[in-house]
Amino acid sequence: MKRFKAVVFDWAGTMIDFGSFAPMGVFVEAFRRFGVEASIAEARAPMGAPKRDHIRSMLFAQRLAGEWQRVHGVAPSEIDVDRVYEVFVPMNEEVVANFGALVPGAREAVEQLRSMGLKIGSTTGYTRSIMNRLLPVAAAQGYTPDNLVCADDLPQGRPGPLGMYRCFIDLCVYPPSTVVKV
Repeated sequence: MKRFKAVVFDWAGTMIDFGSFAPMGVFVEAFRRFGVEASIAEARAPMGAPKRDHIRSMLFAQRLAGEWQRVHGVAPSEIDVDRVYEVFVPMNEEVVANFGALVPGAREAVEQLRSMGLKIGSTTGYTRSIMNRLLPVAAAQGYTPDNLVCADDLPQGRPGPLGMYRCFIDLCVYPPSTVVKV
C-alpha cells in the first residue's frame, strides 16, 4: 500500500492570494459600514475559520465589542453577526477574483504530487458563492483540485473535522493517515 493517497490544500493564503489579502479589507469595510473601525490585525486574527465564525470572533473580541457597544448603545449579539455577515459576503464575492493569483510554486507543487499518483483535495473558509467566483480564475492558471469543500457545505466548519471527512469521501481515500492536510 502507498504511504500517502492525497494532499488536501486550503485556498486563501495557501494556493491563491499570497498573504490572504482578499478578505482582510472586506472585513474591515464590513465593520466600517456599521460604524466600527477594525484594524487589519483584528481582521487577520481569526483567519482560517468559516467567515461567519470569523465575524463572530471579531465582533465579540474585547475591543471591537466595546466599540460596537459605544456606537450602537448595546453589546453585540448573534443578530449583529448575521447583519455583518450579510454585508460581508456580497462584498467579498465582488473582490475575491481580483486576488485569485496562484501562490508562486502552487501549480508546480500540485503537478508534482499528481505525477506521484496523489489526489488533490481542497477545503476553504469561503462560502460556495465566493468560491464560484474563484474556481474559474484558478482553473485558468492550471489549478483544478479533485474536490472542494466550502465553509457552508456542512453543518460545522473548522476547526471541526467534517470538511476533512468530506474530502475522504469525495476522494475515496482512507485511512486518514494516508492524507496530508496543508
